Amino acid sequence: MEKQKKGKILIGFIIFTSLLLIGTIVFSLMRDEEPYRYFTGLGSTFELSPDDEQYLLSYYIDGKESIYQANVDGSDVMKLTDSPNERHHQPRYSNDGETILFLANNNEERINTLYTANSNGSEPKRVSPVDTHVSEAVFSATGEEIYFVGIPAEEYNKAEGEATEGYDLYVAHLADGKVEQITDKDHFTMNFLSVSHNGKEVYYSLFDGTKEKVTAFSIEDRTEKSAPGANQLPTDTYWFRYSPDGTKIAYTTVSDESRDTSLFQYELFLFDIESGVTKRLTHLESSVVSPRFFKNQNKIAFLEYTNWPGAPEEHALKIVDIETEEIQEIKIALSSSNSNHFWMKTLDTFANGNTLMVFYVVLLALVSTYLGRYQSKKKSYLPATASLILALVVFISSFIVGFTVDPWYGIGLGMLAAAILGCTVVVFIYSFVLNLFIKRK
Repeated sequence: MEKQKKGKILIGFIIFTSLLLIGTIVFSLMRDEEPYRYFTGLGSTFELSPDDEQYLLSYYIDGKESIYQANVDGSDVMKLTDSPNERHHQPRYSNDGETILFLANNNEERINTLYTANSNGSEPKRVSPVDTHVSEAVFSATGEEIYFVGIPAEEYNKAEGEATEGYDLYVAHLADGKVEQITDKDHFTMNFLSVSHNGKEVYYSLFDGTKEKVTAFSIEDRTEKSAPGANQLPTDTYWFRYSPDGTKIAYTTVSDESRDTSLFQYELFLFDIESGVTKRLTHLESSVVSPRFFKNQNKIAFLEYTNWPGAPEEHALKIVDIETEEIQEIKIALSSSNSNHFWMKTLDTFANGNTLMVFYVVLLALVSTYLGRYQSKKKSYLPATASLILALVVFISSFIVGFTVDPWYGIGLGMLAAAILGCTVVVFIYSFVLNLFIKRK
């Protein structure tokens, strides 16, 4: 009777663990993997007003991203945009400060649409076509046009290697609403869009397969060429921004001391085009993004990616004095999260790959124990054997899927096969030790 009672208890544990494993798998498959769904904090870009008096920035509250305006000291924060279904980000001022632009991202397809609005956020208007994904946008010097980087929306959502078109430069004429594609290069990437100080060129970074290339597009003759000073910049130049007079370039690149480490750190540098001298401005040992020159002060505002390379990205707004290299952090007086999302965050933390592996091993170990104690010692190896067969099937499937469907799916199945194999080894060892214990007993 005692043996039967213990057997029933063991079966109960097997059923309970099976339910936990199945529930964790179902929750993992059904949940939204978006890391920003509960996030509260600064977005990854911001802009300075033409008079250096205000910031234009995006801010998340409980996963909802909107455009805000704040004084340069972080005070008097005002919300400019709001949408229940979109995330608003990448704001820019026109040169007169009267108009702003921003991108609206729909949460389902992740397609960015370009909008303009008055400086207080009123009268928003869609600018880009509905069938185009916009990655970045900037006003022309006159404010009569907007230059933006776009790609057909249907191409943006395709897996790597399947897309037939790439990124190109577009211009939107605000007077008549006409949108014109002005390059046809199908670039793999086009980043860090800006307009030259004289308004005659549009700057952006292109990746040529080996390095980032700071490129200038001539508005007059519509040709691409190397931007001023670009040949003297590091091959891994990111987040570049020219000074208001066009004589200097602020950019981020990998610090020398982190090049031989497992995690690159990106610091802020300043390059003087005329003298050819480069000056390092930060030693934060993290990642600096989105530098912006003050027009009337010898300072640069930037965002520090403080939890680099974690997700969601946590940013701190800071200002560095170019002469003294003194750094000041700006606290934005925004409200905090309305909820701590304790239970959902707990479930998200609980339902991960490590948890699945633990439940899988425990389940197989329990079944092995039951078979070994109540059937025969040889049968205790059946769960591990079945798991080994499963690992082999998944491994073979990874090659088939990789060649016929998508290489990335194949890699994913290969990683799953490796995880199952690791769990199998653990269960085999457990079954061996179990049989020794049963034999001694």
